[in-house]
Amino acid sequence: MWVIKLGGSVTHYGSLVKWLHLVARWGDGKVIIVPGGGMYADAVRDFQRMRAEMADGHINDQQAHALAIYAMDQMARSLVAMVPALTLVRNPLEIAESGWQHRGLVWLPSEMALNPVLANELALPETWDITSDSLAAWLAWQLEASHLLLVKSDDRLLAMHNGLQLEKLQAIDMVDQGFSSLLKQAKFQTWILHQSQYRLFEEGFSVHPDQDYLLKTE
Repeated sequence: MWVIKLGGSVTHYGSLVKWLHLVARWGDGKVIIVPGGGMYADAVRDFQRMRAEMADGHINDQQAHALAIYAMDQMARSLVAMVPALTLVRNPLEIAESGWQHRGLVWLPSEMALNPVLANELALPETWDITSDSLAAWLAWQLEASHLLLVKSDDRLLAMHNGLQLEKLQAIDMVDQGFSSLLKQAKFQTWILHQSQYRLFEEGFSVHPDQDYLLKTE
């Protein structure tokens, strides 16, 4: 299985629909999109900052974390509204059932990510250090996926020709700070692509990208 995180900033590009159609065409129940929160998550940040300037009625990071996950739900629904051939899924049972229907999948994260039982199996800090990058890695771990793909719009990716080092990407805030702890327990391979590189999957997800796009942790 492939877990594909489409960064919220990718929603500003025409390539977004290309990625969605690729998953709808080739997903076959074995590809699931994790949406970034995008402008919905930005609204949570803005609201938290606005309330912080007030005398009371503040929103702490734990509460904002939950709201940002609900923002990802909103983006998931937006993606399926754009390409109705995709299917929304909430939990492993729905993922399995939709897989039998050979559909391309989009994850609504709130049911699983805010479930205290699942969270305790592999706890995620409830802070802004955890973004959809880490949520995608968490889902890949939960589903025992083979591959995790992070799709980002940061043009600095296009200039990186000597391999992708996690520590370097975290230092420039291209990957979130919580990602490292999740990869320590990972059995999946992690790939990172620029949003413009969707053509690498035009023949489906059985073809792996070049090793240059494989994330290295050492």
